[in-house]
Amino acid sequence: MSEQNDRPTGPVYRKRPADALSTKSKAEQRAAMAAYIADRPQLAGFARDMLSAVEELHTADARSRLAAAGAARKEWKKYEPEVPALILDARDAQMSGADIAADLGMNPSYVWRILREKARYSYRIDVRDDPRVGPGWQDDEYGDGVTDGDDEGAIADPAALAEEIRQGYLGERRAHLTVRISLWKGADIGPDDDAVYAREFPGRFHP
Repeated sequence: MSEQNDRPTGPVYRKRPADALSTKSKAEQRAAMAAYIADRPQLAGFARDMLSAVEELHTADARSRLAAAGAARKEWKKYEPEVPALILDARDAQMSGADIAADLGMNPSYVWRILREKARYSYRIDVRDDPRVGPGWQDDEYGDGVTDGDDEGAIADPAALAEEIRQGYLGERRAHLTVRISLWKGADIGPDDDAVYAREFPGRFHP
């Protein structure tokens, strides 16, 4: 067999001689690289373009993430006013405070504060002799909401709540009408006998 056939067929790795390694300092290497690029304007322009592209990529990525976060926050803002009602309704559906907090992804202390301090209510507004509705007493509006609760979970100040609803319903243009406001505990309106509060508010032209 010839000497040539005895040579290995795979790649051969040879150790670089120690004197072949660069002995220049990092500062000298940077200076040499700067001089090399300075002598080649096209290469310098390419380097600047690459750097600009990378910066734009990072900026675009940050902007896209910022836009996504902003969109999520705007979407959350739509639901945020309804969160206390959702928490109280979930409690009425026999969910625990811990489960409510987990499902909403919220701090349990906030959920417990809502359960402890707020109350769910529903209301009906009856109006008397309103030309828009008809003669005599007529039911005209229904609604529900969340208000301050007492230690037993009931409406803390039903009289103040009824007055607030009356003012919001009538406004200045309809303040002459006589209305009756009934309140129930919970999100569902029940029979009149189950109302926790009912009051008539005489209009300006009714005795």
